[in-house]
Formats: sequence, C-alpha cells, structure tokens
Amino acid sequence: MSELDLTFPNFPMGTHQVPWNLKILIFKGAAKLSRKSAILSIESGEFGNPIEDRIPLVMAFHEAISSMISLGKSRALVESSLEVLWRFFSWSEANSEPITRETIIDIFKRWAEFQLYRTQIRKEISAIHAYRQSSKMANLIAKALHLPGIKPGGTLLQQTRIRKPPEKKRVLSVKADKQNLDQTFEFGHVLTKICRALDLETVRGKLPILIDAGGEKMLTLSGNLMKPNMDTNVIENEASRRRAEIARAPLNDSESLFDRHKRSGILNQRIEAELLIFIAQTGMNLTQAASFERENYRWKSNGEDLEVFRVYKGRRSGEAIFRCFKSYREHLEKYMVWLDETGLSDHDNRLFPLLSRGMIRAKDAKVKFFTTKETFKKINLAFIGPKQLRKTRVNWLLRRSRDLDLTAEQMAHDKGVLLRDYEMPHHQSAAAEIIHFYNATDPAFSPPGPGICIDEGHKPESIAGLPKEAPKPDCVSPEGCLFCAKHRDIMSSEYCWKLASHSHIKSLETALYKPSAQQEVHPGYRVIDRITQKLEAIASGSQIRALWVKEAKDSIRSGKYHPYWDGHIKLLEVIV
Repeated sequence: MSELDLTFPNFPMGTHQVPWNLKILIFKGAAKLSRKSAILSIESGEFGNPIEDRIPLVMAFHEAISSMISLGKSRALVESSLEVLWRFFSWSEANSEPITRETIIDIFKRWAEFQLYRTQIRKEISAIHAYRQSSKMANLIAKALHLPGIKPGGTLLQQTRIRKPPEKKRVLSVKADKQNLDQTFEFGHVLTKICRALDLETVRGKLPILIDAGGEKMLTLSGNLMKPNMDTNVIENEASRRRAEIARAPLNDSESLFDRHKRSGILNQRIEAELLIFIAQTGMNLTQAASFERENYRWKSNGEDLEVFRVYKGRRSGEAIFRCFKSYREHLEKYMVWLDETGLSDHDNRLFPLLSRGMIRAKDAKVKFFTTKETFKKINLAFIGPKQLRKTRVNWLLRRSRDLDLTAEQMAHDKGVLLRDYEMPHHQSAAAEIIHFYNATDPAFSPPGPGICIDEGHKPESIAGLPKEAPKPDCVSPEGCLFCAKHRDIMSSEYCWKLASHSHIKSLETALYKPSAQQEVHPGYRVIDRITQKLEAIASGSQIRALWVKEAKDSIRSGKYHPYWDGHIKLLEVIV
C-alpha cells in the first residue's frame, strides 16, 4: 500500500499549498480532516488499514482527474472537482454509505437528494450551487466508471431530481442602470486615484498612506502595521515608542521594498488596481491578463482604439495581442515605468507581478483581489469584479455601436456567447429599437382628428363625392381628417364615444348659426352627416360594435362626453 501513488505531480502547486492526494479517500474518516493532517495521521498509522473495497474506485477517480489535467482543463475546474469529491466521500462516511464501484451510483442519487434537501428545506445553498456540485460529481463518476454515451455525466444527472434552475436576466430600469453605471464609474475613479497616489516616493514613504477617494472618503494603506491610527506620542514605554516610530518611518535609500515584505500589501494594492483597469480597458479575461508577460509593444491606431502588437526582435510583423482606448496608453506606460522603478520587473517578468509574502504562487492560480476587496469594504464602496467589468464593457459597446459583429470582434467572442453570457436587457435601448421598428414598418401615425392616418407624407386626399359645403381635407383640423381618403377608423368603444362627442359639439355650433339670405348650408351639418355614416357603418359590422355605438349615444344623452371634447362642449352649452 505504501507504494500506491495517488497524487498529481503534473498539477502545479504553490510552495505553501498542500498537494492533493487521493490516498486520503481510502481510509475511513480521513476525508473530513484537512489534507495535511490526514496525510500525517495516515503515515503515523492512526487510521489503521485502508478499506480494500474502495481502492479500485479511488484509483478510477485518480485516472479521471489525471486525464482532466493532461487535457489542459482549467485549474479552477480541477480544484473544484477535487473539492466536491472530498465532500462526497465525507458525506458518504457520515451516513455510513459503503463506497465501492458497485454502489457509487446509488449513493450519488441519495447525495443528490440531500443537495435538494439543503436547497429547498434548510435553505443552506442556492439551487445553482446544488446543480453545479451535482453536475461535477456526475461527470467525475461517469469518467471514472467509463459510462457509455455522448454525455454520460448529463445522463447520470438526469436520473436524479437535480435540474439547472432557469437563468432570468434582470431587466434594468432607468434608475437601476444609472446606478450600475454610476457604481462602475466611481469604482474606476477610485482605482485611478490609487494608481496615481502610489508612486515610488509614496510607496517607500511614511506609513500609513492616506488616499483621498472623493466624497469625504479616505483610503488607509497601512502595510504591516497592526494599529495604523495609533498616536506614537502617547506610548509611554520608550522602546515600544521607538519600535512604533521605526515601523512607520520611510524606507532608507539602501533598504529594498522587498525586505521582509513589509510593503508587499501596498505594492499589491496598486498592481491589483492596474490589473482591474487593464481588464476594463482591454476586455481580456482575468486568467489571460494575470499571466500576461511584459514585453516591448508596438501601438497602432485603429479609429478611436489602439491595437497593441508584440514586437519580435524589432520586426513589425505579428498579431495584435489586445486592443484598448487611446487614452489608456499613457496610463499603461506610466505603470510600466513604475514597475522598473520599484524593482518589480527584476523579480518577475509578468505585467502584473503580484507578491505573495515569500510564497511562490502556483501557475495559473486565480487572482482573488483580497487586498482591493478589503480596501473598498473599509470605505463602504462596492467592489466590481473582472467578470462584471467585462460585462459592462460589452453592453456599453453594444449600446454605443449597435453593431453585434463589431462588439464580438473587439471582445474576441463568438456572437452566441456574447448574447448568451454578456448581453444585459436595457429598457432604453429596447424602447429606441421598438420606436425605430415601428417608424420603419408601420405607416400609421396619430392625426389631429379621431382615428389614424396612413399617410406619413402629410398629403391629404378628398373622399369620393365630397359635398361642396364640407370641410376640405387637411392635416390640421379634426374635421379635415374626416373627409380625407387616407383616414382610417378604429374599431373600439372609445373611438365611437369620441365620434359621438364630436357630432354633439357640431350640433351645438350649428344651433348658433344664423343663415344668410343665400341660405348656405353650414359645414357643421356635413360633419354631422359624415360622423353619422361612420357610426352606422361601425354598428352594422357586428352586435358588439352596435353595442359600442348605442353606449356612445347613450353617454352623450346623459351628458357624459369624451375628455377630448368635454371642455369645448361645456363652454358651448353655456353660450347656447
């Protein structure tokens, strides 16, 4: 048993990280301990003999995870798969489940039910967390047992009641979207202030470092000070006061920034801020940006953007490695000068060489932004992570350019991925698109009279058999609409009420008319006739429409007029 190697030598680890060793899983009760304690206990014989029935299954899991590493799967996926495997074994042992190749699928189904219980009854975890944990475990089991099928892990998961919860994109209102952008802008302003404040002189200067974040908010960077706000003058013990003063004093010219890592947190603060600004400017994902190496760059203008090329031994050929806004070039070049001044470039060739207090980080280890999160938490400002920054950039570009192809090219994404994972609903853009659509496809617009008009060019046309005394068609008066061939009725009770009210006001007008000797017919009579024809035509269409007309006439008799004509009618009634 001692020669059984269940570690992952090809999986890079940092100097202070404990290697993953699946040997822990073949000893009962070892999975619930920390990996370091479990290995020490196993080597000292505290767990006794391994469980022989588990060995084939654990070896199969080892083979499955080793293949993930060989295939170049992301570090985050491998680590999260190992973590869920540990939790699965720990739960199985706590529930006295005998884990073997023959029983693993049945145990998994019961474990999946437990995840539902934690989600729906205990409310300990979210539905998406339960789904992700179960999905990873199902895929591991499928790989370990070599289950058949195109997606055996998905098939196994379908045998449980775990389902992926629907993803609902939150529709942003004017206020919500404004708040989102305001937070992003404020976040960017504070990051920029941090970068400008932490020049070489300040980083090597007196502690603590105070940075004005605006809005009466002050950032305090204390380095390794335990009590940054302490007044050293009140310390009575002379030796203690001297130590406190030395800890707060600027570095000597001969003293390195990297001695005892006293200022690694301050250096990391600027590097993290620069990394976040870089992601916001270029749209590059965090893993790429964090591992990006510093080189000589060639800048090329492309409209409002700059394309950055890697220089190969002075040759001008090469592929663009990122694209950014023109204004960012000066900022990035100042940052690279700062890397040289501080000596960080001599220690690490990465563009963002984060320090780890004497530890060597594992290759591709995820950047967690602990320093920046803690800094923003202290002044009660929202921290916006790389994913949200990229999403904000995508949506800003989409709204500005209204060109999906261009945005996809700039963000180096497939259009489907862009729409599925990054685009956020935005009601202002949607409203503008709806208006544009109807303006392009619907010829109707609101005329001065009742109904609608189908002539966008405002060129009225007389109806056939237009009476001599009738108002001439125009696009100014309500009466002119009624005698235009391009006027259309609306089949609704409200429209019938408006027509009936219009007819009533014309009857009041004609009552005030005193005919001349020529006995001319008042145009109002022609309007009343036209409205009567329209109402009769509407009423003849169906029983429902006839009811609309009857109710409209009843409303007029009872003194209830359409709001459009109500004020005019009441004024005329006073006169009449």
